Amino acid sequence: MKNILFLFAFFAFLSKTSTLFSQTTKSVTANTKPKLVVGIVVDQMRNDYIYRYWDRYSAGGFKRLVNDGFYFKDAHYNYIPTYTGPGHSSIYTGATPRTHGIIANEWFDKSSSSHVYCCEDTLVKTVGSASRSGLMSPKNQLSSTIGDELKMSSNQKGKVFSVALKDRSSILPAGHAANAAFWFDDSTGNFISSTWYIKELPQWLINFNSKKSAKTYLEQGWATLYPIATYSNSIADENNYETAPTKKEKAIFPYDYKQLLAKNKFGVIKATPYGNSITKDIAIECIKQEQLGKDNETDLFCISFSSTDIVAHAYGPRSIEIEDVYLRLDKDLEELFNALDKEVGKNNYTVFLTADHGGADVPNHLLDNKIPAGYLKEEKVIKKLKTYLQTTYGDSLLLAHVINEQVYINEKKLAALKLNKDEVEDNLAEFLITINGIAEAYPSKVMKNESFEKNDLRSLLQNGYNHKLSGNICFSFAPAWMNNAEKGTTHGAGYNYDTHIPILFYGNGIKKGVSYNYISITQIAPTICELLKINQPNSTVAEPLNNFFK
Repeated sequence: MKNILFLFAFFAFLSKTSTLFSQTTKSVTANTKPKLVVGIVVDQMRNDYIYRYWDRYSAGGFKRLVNDGFYFKDAHYNYIPTYTGPGHSSIYTGATPRTHGIIANEWFDKSSSSHVYCCEDTLVKTVGSASRSGLMSPKNQLSSTIGDELKMSSNQKGKVFSVALKDRSSILPAGHAANAAFWFDDSTGNFISSTWYIKELPQWLINFNSKKSAKTYLEQGWATLYPIATYSNSIADENNYETAPTKKEKAIFPYDYKQLLAKNKFGVIKATPYGNSITKDIAIECIKQEQLGKDNETDLFCISFSSTDIVAHAYGPRSIEIEDVYLRLDKDLEELFNALDKEVGKNNYTVFLTADHGGADVPNHLLDNKIPAGYLKEEKVIKKLKTYLQTTYGDSLLLAHVINEQVYINEKKLAALKLNKDEVEDNLAEFLITINGIAEAYPSKVMKNESFEKNDLRSLLQNGYNHKLSGNICFSFAPAWMNNAEKGTTHGAGYNYDTHIPILFYGNGIKKGVSYNYISITQIAPTICELLKINQPNSTVAEPLNNFFK
């Protein structure tokens, strides 16, 4: 009898365990892949913009991502140079310029002795305009992207679209196999594409362009969103550190664009907060019209907000203009998220938001506050190098070019003079560090052969160095030094102000939380691929992020 009772108890236990296992299995499988992944890149967004303007943000924009998503507070770029092209490519390939080949926005081509723009492609045609602004493609990007892998894994069923003002900010995230990438054409005020992706614009985009939204936005002019006296997070409106892209005598509010509109100079919208707003508008229209996130295949939508970069270049990171741009962008994000809730469903999409690089303080502003900084013009470096080469080797033409803090040697001339390449590179590197404002310089053999700790500045230079495309010597400026006009600012260095950016995840599959651990920008791509259960981009070497998935 005891044996019979034991058997009944045992089978009851198995039945209960099976039910629990079934319930557990159901709860796991219920957490399905998102129907849509939305990648948002805010051009030149320093991490401190989250903190600095926090009290002025609405609940539905940046705060929604921070409060209801997962915030990596110590995220950095792990290479030099920190520019727009390499940034967008690294986010979506999970690789650095050393591998994906987008070593800068433009670079010196050794074979033709000419400049190459990162997205230029004379074999394609503009779609949607008679201008040459559409002669662009991702052909120079050597690695696959998240979108490329999504297309392959879904047998082309998953959709991939991308929108931005800048061509490179749309094309490089979209990748090679995308359905389409759209960007802004300055000459017409319309969004266009290239025959790499499509033969003609979709009807919804033709309709969108017909509204002439750029003109409508610019006719408003630009005044501050709130009373200007409330912008206490910024320096005075009238100062000595800004320049207005509209060529006004003074870079002060309000701004008027009537004269530029009369000349059909629609490109000025990029230097206003309305550039972000029109990007938001086309993004929402694309989501609706292309039915993104509407079926059982996950789609990818890449959005880049470019005006933040162009405004920061002109006015600097502590200007009222940049504060106003972010307060308005916050409202644009809220509208975008509300549209995603409505069109895709609140629990059906996943968002990540980051930046393609940070941005430096205006050196003259730092100097006025007794903080070390300075300017070193590229022309001065070239002049000093030519003098050195003429004096040392009897031929200044040994210098082929200087660009992106890299020195290119004329190797045909080097061979003709029967000079030892390593010796010349070593001597030039030694000479470069004698120039005030240059901190370090390294010959190509160091970039090719040495190994450094991951946060070492030399490691960042190495991660940005492509053996085929890069120069013979890499050099870096001292902190807060730059090659730039003395008003406004730039980026590109490996210091904290250019590398430290926010990384935020929100939505399906993402728990609430925060991490203070160091992570790199190249970890986004493998993380998204793990979320979608697809192959990582083919040159990804970074580890996926963990402990923040539900």
